[in-house]
Amino acid sequence: MNAIAKERMHANGKELRHCDFVCGWGAGCIETCILYPSYKIIFRQQLHNLLTKEAWKQIKSEGFGLLYRGLLPPLIMRTSSRALMFGLYDEFCHKLKCSSESSLTLCHVKAAMFAGACEALLCPFERVQVLLQTSAYHEHFKNSSEAVKAIRPHGFFEFYRGISMVIFRNSLSNALFFTLREPCREMVLSAKDRDSLTPSTLHSIFPFLADFVSGGILGASISTLFFPVNVVKNRMQSQLGIPFENPARVFSTVWRERNGSLKELFRGVQLNFTRSLLAWGLTNSVYELLRKHLCS
Repeated sequence: MNAIAKERMHANGKELRHCDFVCGWGAGCIETCILYPSYKIIFRQQLHNLLTKEAWKQIKSEGFGLLYRGLLPPLIMRTSSRALMFGLYDEFCHKLKCSSESSLTLCHVKAAMFAGACEALLCPFERVQVLLQTSAYHEHFKNSSEAVKAIRPHGFFEFYRGISMVIFRNSLSNALFFTLREPCREMVLSAKDRDSLTPSTLHSIFPFLADFVSGGILGASISTLFFPVNVVKNRMQSQLGIPFENPARVFSTVWRERNGSLKELFRGVQLNFTRSLLAWGLTNSVYELLRKHLCS
């Protein structure tokens, strides 16, 4: 049985599950504040089919004052999302009575997918963020409250435009992340154990590094796998007041616009991989660090 599983089995279950929400929130806050500019560059690439240099030049020309425009929705969304992701996963594992011996079970897959589906309730924050980051709307509203006011006349469901893609992305990506996270961490720790030349100072911080490496590699790989899903979601959510579109039809439109090229469809994926590597490395390692100090 791995160390994480032992901690969760021996600690006070109810209190610990509540603590997971707090630790997830803190990890999401740190990750979002550090990496927001890279999110914005990737978004522009996905929306306008720009090269990284072109996207950065466009954002730079808008001035530093607009660099963190739209930060509040993703800050609220990601802190809430990470809190729900980690907290609800632990809750569902408890409710479904998932084994603590291994995360590679159907029970853990179900718990992760349920948690991911619940995260989709935060879709309105993602919706507002997309509108604020879309250059076509810079003159229409200046902040999140104005964007909300612009959406409201179109009805409640306008806030949830693109939710089908959000549920699809969240549920499957959570299933992959939570079932593979602990095995990947154990592999990194096993590599350390085989290296007798590792300095003692490195040994003391290796658990943190193992969490960073396992979380980063998993997050970057999963994010790359679902990159086209985000392209379609962003296209859907960048529209306002038009009839809702079928995701398959939106993908078909994007595919034609990108000349049927996978290279163009995945434009921005390199920066997305690097950003996800850092984001999920930070999220996973900070979450486990907070959990170690706050939940023990």
